[in-house]
Amino acid sequence: MKSTIEIDEANFETEVLKSNQPVLVEFAPGWSFPPMMLGGALDEIAAEFADCLKVAYVKLDRNPNLGLWYGIRSLPTMLYFVDGEVRIGIFGTTSKEAILAQLKPAAQSLPCNRAFAANNAIEMANEKVNPISVH
Repeated sequence: MKSTIEIDEANFETEVLKSNQPVLVEFAPGWSFPPMMLGGALDEIAAEFADCLKVAYVKLDRNPNLGLWYGIRSLPTMLYFVDGEVRIGIFGTTSKEAILAQLKPAAQSLPCNRAFAANNAIEMANEKVNPISVH
């Protein structure tokens, strides 16, 4: 099981900009980081997509220049990098499902596409199984 990795100003270029995988980076204040992990959503995404997506976090209180370089104005902010470029920004606290839904369009041409499609099929199957309340 692959978990999220910590990124700092020293390893950002190597781990994010020069990564051979897409990278989802959460920017959050370091002083309250564990609760900011979006309820474990990023750890779950890291485990499910370990073969095709790197999931990382930046503690902005220790790495303020990274926040300045990317214009981070609200916390948490997630940026999705492919080939060293930001492709998607996700702002505010959200769910695992919402994160995956926002990443799906960018994953169409990547190795993650099959994994995203399989995850979407599971979500659709779960929606069909959930009972509907009758009044």
